[in-house]
Amino acid sequence: MRLYLVAFFAVVACGDDGAAVHDAAPDTPDLCAKPASSCNPLSQSGCGAGEKCTWILDALMPQYAGHIGCARAGNGDIGAACTYRAPGCDGYDNCKQGLVCSDFFGGAGVCKQVCDYQGGIPACDAQHSCVPYSGLFETETTMQAAGVCDVACNPLTDNDFDGAGTASTRTTNACGSDPTIGCYGYPSFGTFPKTEWSCTIDRNAAIAQPTGLRHRVLCTTANGCADPSVYINSCNQGYLPLLRESTMVSTAICTALCKPKNCFAGSCGTGDIDRLGAAPHRCQTPDRVGSFNTGADGEHCRFIWSFEIDTQGNFLRSSTSDTVGFCFDHSKYLYDSNADNTPDTPLPACATLPDGFATTTSKVDGAADIGCVDTTHAQLAHGKAPAQPTFDDLRPLFTRAVK
Repeated sequence: MRLYLVAFFAVVACGDDGAAVHDAAPDTPDLCAKPASSCNPLSQSGCGAGEKCTWILDALMPQYAGHIGCARAGNGDIGAACTYRAPGCDGYDNCKQGLVCSDFFGGAGVCKQVCDYQGGIPACDAQHSCVPYSGLFETETTMQAAGVCDVACNPLTDNDFDGAGTASTRTTNACGSDPTIGCYGYPSFGTFPKTEWSCTIDRNAAIAQPTGLRHRVLCTTANGCADPSVYINSCNQGYLPLLRESTMVSTAICTALCKPKNCFAGSCGTGDIDRLGAAPHRCQTPDRVGSFNTGADGEHCRFIWSFEIDTQGNFLRSSTSDTVGFCFDHSKYLYDSNADNTPDTPLPACATLPDGFATTTSKVDGAADIGCVDTTHAQLAHGKAPAQPTFDDLRPLFTRAVK
């Protein structure tokens, strides 16, 4: 299972004639004559002296193509302006060994560290997240070989949830002052890469603000959310294309991020308000923008840890397992109540369920079954969850667009 990330853009240094400045490597023979390499971009093995194992841009038209191979190492440090040479066998960037240009589609970018998104070496520092980029270090026939270190962020405080560009919803600035940059991520579903959040362009920031592509807006080609693919950053910042519209409608919808609170029978706040999450990050207006069913059996803020478990019950904890959630309407999704492999019953309200997991796999009779409580209440310290009931709410999407 893979996650992809969008590239960032920066102004590239130019010479007096306006041409992009490339590396200052010695005038050595071109590498075009060399056969395709099986080098390793993580260990930087398999190439000769003065070379790097990197991504080489083969073509932009009629369709994008590239490959992993050896190229001359450049002199660009982390954060330095960079660009790729013209597509072809020497279509490489001017970054140093172990780095790669963030814009691998031929535009201006910055050099970023290559990393192992499976949790190995090289790893990013605490201020960065290692995430794979769509179309980088992978081809149609090969698995993703490496990721890139992007600036880490807080999805609750580094997003402009209402599109107003004010501090009322964006209270920290890990992603800088550009209002088109938000904090995006995606749950792991129990396999690497683990759930992480990084600063990424809101590719539809200009669409019909302030309502835009926000909670429960369908992600279609008609409104520009799909083109025709749906990407993780197709929705506006603070909203992800995580869910299907309903069990009966498979179209993806933009889904609001929220701050979850424990909610189970006898412990869900006054009027069961805790089902909506914690203010100012509740599943309702004005905390979020969109269409919200705030009825007892409607919108709930579900803990993200419930999206971090694989089909065998293995739990891959992240730094936001207990602090970030998604708004989802229980009335829209059915579960299989009689184990006949057919979803038939709407999900119950969190406040009607006892704490912990269900005792059977064919019932939703525990608050932990549908992420109503944190991992302490779910008793996930051992890293394993019981078999989960079957219901159709998630829409796993693992590609992200480049601007």
